[in-house]
Amino acid sequence: MNINIPWQCEKILKRFNEHDIEAYLVGGCVRDSLLGKEPKDWDICTAALPEQVITLFEDEKVILTGLKHGTVTVLIGGMPIEITTYRIDGEYEDNRRPKEVFFTDSLREDLSRRDFTINALAYHPDKGVIDYFDGIGDLERGLIRCVGDAASRYQEDGLRIMRAVRFACVLNFQFEAETEQAIKEYSFLLGNIAKERIQVEFDKILTSSWAAYGLDTLARLNCFPYFLPEICHTWQFNQEGGLHQYDVFGHTLKMVSLVPADVVLRLTALLHDIGKPYVWQNIDGKDEFPQHEVVSTELAEHILERMRYDNKTIAQVKRLIAEHTRGLLPKPYLMRRAVADLGVEGVRQLIAIKRADIQAHNEILEKDPLTIFDDMERELDRILAQRECCSLKQLAVTGKEVIALGAKGRSVGDILDALLELVLKYPEQNEKTYLLAQAEKMVNEA
Repeated sequence: MNINIPWQCEKILKRFNEHDIEAYLVGGCVRDSLLGKEPKDWDICTAALPEQVITLFEDEKVILTGLKHGTVTVLIGGMPIEITTYRIDGEYEDNRRPKEVFFTDSLREDLSRRDFTINALAYHPDKGVIDYFDGIGDLERGLIRCVGDAASRYQEDGLRIMRAVRFACVLNFQFEAETEQAIKEYSFLLGNIAKERIQVEFDKILTSSWAAYGLDTLARLNCFPYFLPEICHTWQFNQEGGLHQYDVFGHTLKMVSLVPADVVLRLTALLHDIGKPYVWQNIDGKDEFPQHEVVSTELAEHILERMRYDNKTIAQVKRLIAEHTRGLLPKPYLMRRAVADLGVEGVRQLIAIKRADIQAHNEILEKDPLTIFDDMERELDRILAQRECCSLKQLAVTGKEVIALGAKGRSVGDILDALLELVLKYPEQNEKTYLLAQAEKMVNEA
């Protein structure tokens, strides 16, 4: 079984061969190649000690990535390739990382410490694929299975629970029975994992093609209580008396699957209704959730800060959740007003969110093309094409010109806002002479 590998990898493996040192491509690059996917990274494991690797590639740029764990990075032809010495992990004390590692000359020992069989594959052009744990069989069967004892693998590093779910989502694989049961039994270990590490894996789950399956799996295997407990309140929280066919969590899963695979959009879909259980009211036999977008926005901010998302992502998600109940129609003024409030990107995001929100109500609407949202996109494109004023920057007058009329302090901003509102309603009035005359009236009336 042959794998097409970059010339940089061939060069590294050839140099090891010339010095009679064992070395193999390993892990994800082998897995993805066997699945017909383009690997993102190419990693090599070797019997050579780190010092030997450094000496062997002294004519290349060598980065001391992690000598303690036996890893150096060799940069060849602009491609960084991690080279790691075969190793055995010592005792794990914090469900995160081994206290120490021990180098070995055994490829099998190195592969036996890895998380899943599909990642415990090695390859050399002269020797083919090395598969001690039936990783190829699991690729063919579409299975996520731990190497060795599943409970031990998760106890070593609790993040492997998230990785298991991530691989299942990304590859559309199922779990081997022991591997799945151990996730449920040891999900509490996620409480010991830094939120930054969880966030990285969670984003990959969220943006995968099978994100809804991944989220449902995290719920089914009792993972959410240890890093996103707020979502648990949406399970089996019904929405009676309206168009909703699903409970809040079911609606959320549908919506996540319907928005584009973008972190901001999928976080918004995940959290947009998270406040509903807190504001529920039953009025005349119908479930109502007054101001749920306000509570959802507040909860989302708390959650995203706790999970160490960056400020830009938090701000975008908060804005979209707060606006997801906004009355938006493909009418010129309403669209211009939305652009003024949210920006062009924000409006496109909001359209995507609102479309998915409605489609996720029930099976009938899920298949509805909802052409009104296409009309919104077209109206937005028309506004942009005609360069209609939707911001203070596009206004025909400036703050300096308003000040020259005698406006002071806050009144300058108030006048500009009033002029912008005028132009949003009547774009043809975005003309300097007319707006200055209106501004002068406002100054005199102040």
